[in-house]
Amino acid sequence: MQEKDLLESFSDRELIEDWLEDCREGFSLTYYATASALLLTRESIHLRRLEDKEEVKKADKALIEYVLKEGSQPPDSDDPEKYPLDHWWWHLDRIAERTYPADLLPEHLREIYLKGFLRPF
Repeated sequence: MQEKDLLESFSDRELIEDWLEDCREGFSLTYYATASALLLTRESIHLRRLEDKEEVKKADKALIEYVLKEGSQPPDSDDPEKYPLDHWWWHLDRIAERTYPADLLPEHLREIYLKGFLRPF
């Protein structure tokens, strides 16, 4: 089944700028009531293959660091298994708990995640 880009009316630049802004503080992305709507931006970035853009990597790194420090709740979803594990942005709660499989993270995030195991919970 082909995934649908629910934010297709946004330009690539708008998506990246929104993701940068969303990741600046991180709180709204880690709070169950707001996460699902905001994570659709990251899903669209994935569908458009924009993940290798430096701005996206920068935002992703900031989010992972925030989640490892502050924690995360699972997103409010009608189907918690809707997104596969390799869509890491939907599993921030597992990343925060350090139960997410490190090998599924992109290389630029894996090192940050693994360093998180060295820090106290």
